[in-house]
Amino acid sequence: MKTIKQAFRTLLVFMLIFYCVGVYAQRKEVSYFNDSVEICPLADKELIDSCYYLLDRNMMLETEGVYGQIVVLDATTSEVLAWASLEKMLDGECEGCGDMVYVPFKKKVCSTDIFVPFIAARCLEESNTPLGRMVDTECGILEVSDSLKIRDHNWRRGGYGKVTFEKALLMKSRIGMYKAFTIMPNGTDLWRQACDTTAKSNAIELAMTFNQKYHPKSSLGYVKKIATGIFEKKGIQHRLAPEGVKLAGMYNIRQSDDNKRTSDEFTFVGCFPADNPKYTIGMVVIRPHKLPANIGMLSKEVNQLIEWLMNRNK
Repeated sequence: MKTIKQAFRTLLVFMLIFYCVGVYAQRKEVSYFNDSVEICPLADKELIDSCYYLLDRNMMLETEGVYGQIVVLDATTSEVLAWASLEKMLDGECEGCGDMVYVPFKKKVCSTDIFVPFIAARCLEESNTPLGRMVDTECGILEVSDSLKIRDHNWRRGGYGKVTFEKALLMKSRIGMYKAFTIMPNGTDLWRQACDTTAKSNAIELAMTFNQKYHPKSSLGYVKKIATGIFEKKGIQHRLAPEGVKLAGMYNIRQSDDNKRTSDEFTFVGCFPADNPKYTIGMVVIRPHKLPANIGMLSKEVNQLIEWLMNRNK
């Protein structure tokens, strides 16, 4: 009897192995980038397929991206539910031509610049500075020193002038953020560290970091207020919000002001529903530098994924 049971168990194991191989044969190149993150290969195949489809057919195509990542986490546990990683293998004989291929989930593809507004919010709260306090963002250009000049995105239109810290963060005023940093000891050093443009992160780390910032163990609430307000009417990204779902998070494009720019970095992090999050999404797309470059290029696809996830659980 024991022999029969052992044989049956062995058969079940082999059946499971063949099933896994069959399901993921077409994605055999995808590998785990970090042993400390437990990713179950059978977590959610349907969701993984949806992530690959959006990344391949929509996001990379819309932006002319050459490398992209999407990850979906369980917002309550930070467990990785699904991921996707694609790269365009460029054809040397045809500029811009090439096929999308499945590739390992790279460790270092983007900066953490997207978190600067949230870090600024935390600086304000830790220093007991009200979000309603006024800050002068001047004409949109601030020369701190010979090596540090900060510009707001609307500097050509005269900047935001005097606004509340809350307004400055919700409009992504770099000058307002910088002045929030300087409230803290060594604020200028903190600013330089936070604005480091080195590619040292990826979609999974962005999503997990946002989860930690949005669900703090302490009672800090400024981060939540900015993360949700950015997609409300008073926030600069309110037109990108999905219909019928309260979203918390942010889109970001990292670009430089000099002529040495070689690539554009599109990122997104967010969780939803904001009042009781079920999912957290991290997204990265890298492409050669070109114009136009706007975050609306990706919001439609992100909203499709959000809508699909919300409807699937109904």
